[in-house]
Amino acid sequence: MLLGAALMINYVDRGTISTAAPLLEKELALTPSQLGWMLSAFFWAYVGSQPLMGWCVDRLGAARVLAAGFSLWSVSTVFTGLSSGITALVAARLFMGVGESVTYPSALALLAQRVSDRHRARATSILQLGGMVGPALGTFLGGLLMVRYGWRAMFISLGLASLLWLIPWVRQMRQPPVSRVAAAHAASDAAAGPKFVDILRQRALWGTMLGNFCSNYAFYFVFTSLPLYLVHERGLSLISMTHLTAGFYVVDSVSVLATGWLLDAWIRRGASANRAYKSALMASAVGVGACLLGTHGAPLGVAALLLLAAGAMDGLNAPAVCSLVQTFAGPTASGRWMGVQNAVSNIAGVVAPVVTGYLVEATGHYDGALWLAGIVALLGLVGWLFIVPPVRPVRWRLSTESPVPVPGL
Repeated sequence: MLLGAALMINYVDRGTISTAAPLLEKELALTPSQLGWMLSAFFWAYVGSQPLMGWCVDRLGAARVLAAGFSLWSVSTVFTGLSSGITALVAARLFMGVGESVTYPSALALLAQRVSDRHRARATSILQLGGMVGPALGTFLGGLLMVRYGWRAMFISLGLASLLWLIPWVRQMRQPPVSRVAAAHAASDAAAGPKFVDILRQRALWGTMLGNFCSNYAFYFVFTSLPLYLVHERGLSLISMTHLTAGFYVVDSVSVLATGWLLDAWIRRGASANRAYKSALMASAVGVGACLLGTHGAPLGVAALLLLAAGAMDGLNAPAVCSLVQTFAGPTASGRWMGVQNAVSNIAGVVAPVVTGYLVEATGHYDGALWLAGIVALLGLVGWLFIVPPVRPVRWRLSTESPVPVPGL
């Protein structure tokens, strides 16, 4: 539950910049392309830090690394609200990106070490639920705070409130023997685990990076540009925008939780991990892509329903992709595997807002950006169908040796 809460807070703090974007655009007199660069600043640091944080997680301990990163991003959220101009704002976002880069490598390493295969998708869905509730809660609460007190108060209050999570987490870290023994075993396993080069040789890694990049591009288009699209292209008020954007994440959250339970149930009834996880990932790619493409030119009511449907289809992705990573990498390599995969797949967070900004600046509309997000989502099928091999654990040997080949890898 604490891991799910951490991811929820992660996305609350990360996503408030998008809620504030319509006001920041006016106050700082930003062009659409400048706004796109500002929205992507977080991801420059987030992407670059992922492999290093994956190494730190496997070598230094996931719990400690998560606590340190959590502290850094919460303080950075506070300083976002204290920023006096665009330079300070971008600097705060860069520090937040470094702090938040610890979350997925830490969380997946802890789950891989402590959760059995039979409950993997369910546990992952509870974790990922936080990642969906976070944007919904952040958009709703952040929007209310922003409308009433301004964007600065929104960042400061949310950043300070985030620090409260550290109290139960530090208490959990101090709990005796069982936690310490588990940490010792994890450190021992990591020392005997594969080298980075062995992980990079895996075809499965390259396929998951491509598939995850494509799903992330569509998600980050929504995450960074949906508020601007609804206000500028569809003419919604800030409050109406907040309600519809929050609704997308609520539907996504329900879908994430249901998907985790259904995948575990399907596997218990005899389906292979390969069939269950890949079916969910392919359905998500097709569903998200089709919904975003269909939103173009649709009446407002239909467009709103399609956006909510896109949220439901996006929810199929998160439990499946994270369970797939844990299955391939195992407890000795999940931190580093996810660090590399998340680094590449989150380049989408750098690219999506920048490309969207330039397309809007060139055309005056969001149509091209919406189409591009839908097409990229559909391209994820290439990774899941043709590159990712059958889903089964990689049989790693000691780090001084090469991994044992697994059929299909």
